[in-house]
Amino acid sequence: MTPATLAAALALLAPAATPDDPMAAFYGNTVTIWVPDAYYFARRYVDADGTWREPHGSDWTRGVWRYDGGQICSWQTEPVLRNPRHYCYPPEARAVGETWVTKDPDTGNEVVQTLEAGRN
Repeated sequence: MTPATLAAALALLAPAATPDDPMAAFYGNTVTIWVPDAYYFARRYVDADGTWREPHGSDWTRGVWRYDGGQICSWQTEPVLRNPRHYCYPPEARAVGETWVTKDPDTGNEVVQTLEAGRN
């Protein structure tokens, strides 16, 4: 089997990408989240199955995300919070290397996010 034939065969086995999924660039990459006024920094790994996780030392913070009412909403599930806050934002496709700024809906603090290549 030639390399071109092998590549074509593997492409047929790969799951089809959804071109209209604004979260597609996040899967397999790292989102850095920085809130300068709150002295907060995290690395978040977002997965296509609707979950996310952030390493914290030897432990993990985990959560879920979903499309809800035309927005992308996420919230923490582990460690369990009594009243987890849902953070919802309009869906926007992002590209690896892109940095954008949003506002924390509770505090109004700027939230600086960057989509980095790979899981680091």
